[in-house]
Amino acid sequence: MNKDFQLLFEYARIKFTSADNKIADYFLARKPVKNIEELALVIGVSTASITRFCKKIGLNNFKEFLFIYQQQLDQESPQQSMKLNGLHNDYIDMLQQFDKRFDKELIAEFSSIIGRHDVIHIFGSGYSALAGADFKFRFTRLGKFVEVVQDNDSMRMLSSILKPGALVILLSLKGKNAAMLNYAKDMKQKGITVLCITANEKSKLISTADLTLLTASLQGEESTGMISGQMPILMAVDYIYSQYVHDNRDSIQNWVATEQIFAQ
Repeated sequence: MNKDFQLLFEYARIKFTSADNKIADYFLARKPVKNIEELALVIGVSTASITRFCKKIGLNNFKEFLFIYQQQLDQESPQQSMKLNGLHNDYIDMLQQFDKRFDKELIAEFSSIIGRHDVIHIFGSGYSALAGADFKFRFTRLGKFVEVVQDNDSMRMLSSILKPGALVILLSLKGKNAAMLNYAKDMKQKGITVLCITANEKSKLISTADLTLLTASLQGEESTGMISGQMPILMAVDYIYSQYVHDNRDSIQNWVATEQIFAQ
């Protein structure tokens, strides 16, 4: 059993309810051990919710959870605490970077363009492809067809067959993908709408794209694995998605209602 609770919770977080997130936050804060009744009262959830939470993260019951949790508390050292504090500061730096580059009007333009296209093609490799998968998951649920293209050969093939008026979104944190730049130039000449999300304000992709949204950079942390490399792009996707839902609330509700009718 993996005793790193931060990883353990993250692997299961896709299945978490709001009650599960409250329980996870309590233990991620390394708060004192309590019995299940006291814990339920402090967090504001039911004892049944705590039991279900334990099973979601792969444990049999709350007693087993407490045993492993106490082991981790006993094993943690001041050095580990310093590392956690350093990671916390890295997250704050990333958020401050994003805040400085935040452009509400630009995000609204991204949302508007996405709203005019039923089919969206995402170009991105590595960590950027992971962020693209999140974009696909979110917007597919809202009725869009989203294709994530990860390798250069597929990017080249698709860029050659797309028609004027198509929409392609480039995801490149470092903005140094030379092949992607060439494909973007070709698509722009064909009348294809090209949007870009990058952290590199000097990237040549910017001059090629119709619109570019700048996000935070990781300044090397992605090589250490301390912060997931897709995080800065995911932050941008979060804001675009939130803006899109705000701008298209009525049509989204109608689409969801139609889907529910066909599902019955």
